[in-house]
Amino acid sequence: MNDKNILITGGGTGGHLYPAVAVIEHLRKNRPEISITFIGPRRGAGKNLISGIGVEFYSVRARGLVNGGNVFTRATGYLLFLAELIPGFLRALSILRKKRICTVLGMGGYICAPVLLAAMARKTPFALHEQNYIPGRLNRLFSGKARYVFTSFRDSEKFLDGKAGNIVYTGNPVRESIKRSGELSPDYKKWDLSEKRFTVTAFGGSLGARRINETVLGLGKVMGKESGIQVLLISGARFYDSIGSTRFNIENDSIPIRVFPYIHRMEEVYRITDLIVARAGANTVFETAAAGIPSILIPYPSAVDDHQRYNASYLEQQGISVMIDENELTPAFLAEKINILLQEDRKIYNRMKKKAWAMRSVDWAGIISGKLLEDIIGKR
Repeated sequence: MNDKNILITGGGTGGHLYPAVAVIEHLRKNRPEISITFIGPRRGAGKNLISGIGVEFYSVRARGLVNGGNVFTRATGYLLFLAELIPGFLRALSILRKKRICTVLGMGGYICAPVLLAAMARKTPFALHEQNYIPGRLNRLFSGKARYVFTSFRDSEKFLDGKAGNIVYTGNPVRESIKRSGELSPDYKKWDLSEKRFTVTAFGGSLGARRINETVLGLGKVMGKESGIQVLLISGARFYDSIGSTRFNIENDSIPIRVFPYIHRMEEVYRITDLIVARAGANTVFETAAAGIPSILIPYPSAVDDHQRYNASYLEQQGISVMIDENELTPAFLAEKINILLQEDRKIYNRMKKKAWAMRSVDWAGIISGKLLEDIIGKR
């Protein structure tokens, strides 16, 4: 069997896909002879993203399990789950056999279930990566059978059914473009912003977050131009039309606020950003750390197992973030937190910035790639 074929599976959110891209980038750069195949959901942005970097993309049928609801809803959810799982499993078996896959890396998401079951059926070793502090149900379920479970947070091990030595702290891999964002020349004119102002970039994930949008827009009423602040708000496409144009000013004496529905090249945004205000998804947590940017994080209160709170708490403990509960979030409260960071010639902010930059040197994708290649392929 060819020992140089790796299959990666995950999706369908950016939280699963972008770390996968980071691992793919590292493998291609350091081991170009490795053949990489990807299995993702039929719907979503995964196919375009993965195919766009030249990786062969396959889809299989799968669906997640219903959380909550009455007995009938849950029973129906399980039946639909099985109805998709069985053909997805058979399709994954065919792909593993056709591509002569020697190892599988699961990056999380319901799409992994049929693929990991197919790997177990073929006795193909597999590894898992967990982005969040509290692992998802699927990773908890398969962790006892995995050759390795890579965790983004050291304390995640206590939630997993791992074997001795198979749980490895690796952090959450970040794309090379994000890690190198600090090397780009800042282009403030592209965003109609001033290089002389302190730039706050706010977003609520790929879909946006209404509460964050409303709060950030409200800063214009409590922080005037004399504050030296300007804001780039990524509203999410579903909220953009209700907010207005890309050049949005609440009042003539308001701080400058520029609104965009979505930005694909976040590395260009990070280059001009001094402070991030955002949700606390794992991808955001590690991307902002890798870009060396301090943050104010507002965990999504309805996240499964409240995992965003733990993500944000981790960065707060590292001294590079401040966490705000959503029920406390108001324009005045956010303005107060920003002002605290900037008082006394930015004393607190500069300390956070220094600690954030210290995290940029960690090669999380390299740790995962090394384990896959040296321990799995090398010892098989």
